[in-house]
Amino acid sequence: MTKHNALYMPLSELKILLIEDNLSMIQIYKNILTPFSVKHIIYATSVDEAKNLVETEKPDLIICDFILNGNDAYNNGLVFLKWIRQVEMAPLCFTPVLMATGHASRRMVLEFAKYGASEVIVKPLSPAILKQRLDSILADARPYIVEAGRVFIKGSFHYSAPKKERKLVYDPEFLSRLVKNNNNPNEFRPDNPKIELLEDDD
Repeated sequence: MTKHNALYMPLSELKILLIEDNLSMIQIYKNILTPFSVKHIIYATSVDEAKNLVETEKPDLIICDFILNGNDAYNNGLVFLKWIRQVEMAPLCFTPVLMATGHASRRMVLEFAKYGASEVIVKPLSPAILKQRLDSILADARPYIVEAGRVFIKGSFHYSAPKKERKLVYDPEFLSRLVKNNNNPNEFRPDNPKIELLEDDD
C-alpha cells in the first residue's frame, strides 16, 4: 500500500495544479493561495490540458473543479479523477485531488469518494475552509489500496462487486396454508418456539 505523494509537505513547497475553466476563479484561487505561502501554481481549463500537465509537470496536489465548460460527458472533473486514479498511471495515481463544486450533495460527495477524491470543497470559496482542506490532505496518512484496476484511499470507500439480484419465487399455496393453519404472517415468531402441553378440562 502507498501513501499520497504530498504527505507532510509544507505549502511553500507544493506545486499545485488548478483545473478550472473560469479565469476569474483561477485568479481567486491564486489570491487565496499566495498568502498561504504557495509559490508554484499552474492551471488547466480542460481535462485534456490537465492530463498533459499532469504528465509533464507532475504536480504535488490537484484542485479540480467538477463542472468544466458545460460539464459534458468527456470534460468534467469526475472524468479527470477516474483517469488519474487508474493503476497504470502510477506513481501519478497517488497524487492527492481536492474536488471543488458549487452544487454539492451527499450523493455527489460519495461519488467523489468512490473514485478516490482526497477531499471536497464547496464554492463559493472560503479561505479558511480551503486552508483547512489543504492541511487535512497534507496530513492524511491513509494508504491507497488497489482494487478493480483503480486506487482508492483506504477507509473512504470500499469497492465491492454488484450484488446478485434475488429472484422472487411465486408460491400459489402460501396463502391457503396460512389460512388453513390459522397463521398470522405479521406475527413475530422466535426461531425455536417453546412447545406447551395443555391439559383437557374434561
